[in-house]
Amino acid sequence: MSRINLLPWREALKARQKKHFMVLLGVAATLTVALMLLVNLRIHQLVAHQQERNRYLQVETARLDQVLGRIGDIIKQRDRLLERMQLIEGLQQRRAFSVRLFNQMPALVPPGVYLSSMDVARDRIELVGKTEAYPRVASMLRGIEASRWLTEPRLGSIYASDTQPIALSQFSMRIKVVTEGSQP
Repeated sequence: MSRINLLPWREALKARQKKHFMVLLGVAATLTVALMLLVNLRIHQLVAHQQERNRYLQVETARLDQVLGRIGDIIKQRDRLLERMQLIEGLQQRRAFSVRLFNQMPALVPPGVYLSSMDVARDRIELVGKTEAYPRVASMLRGIEASRWLTEPRLGSIYASDTQPIALSQFSMRIKVVTEGSQP
């Protein structure tokens, strides 16, 4: 039998397969590195894009903070104007108060009652006077209670005084003034 040496052929096949494997391995490694580079490049692009968006948001936030600061100033200015308007309204409502008070007092004060002082403070009137008889002060209290803009008359004190030739009783009284905004 003749001997055929198949080893060189097998070695050549193994060498070709090894070379083919190495080429495939190189191609796979090259493709893997290229793919990693492309993925890395895309990630960097996305990060740069997000950073650009963040910068835009920061700029817009700063701009809106300035606008809100101006809005805060405008709100403060509006509040000051509203306070002024309320003050002016209050002054306009109180403008005719003294005229109205002095027009109404003769009708409210019955004969025989003499007022010696009248103090007006905000929504209160303090009356001090003299009377010939207690029922006249009671009549004055009823007249004030019947008034629409003078309420809650409170008699502070009433006492007899012997200092004058005619015996007059002294009294003090508090009256609440109803402003137009608080009327029912």
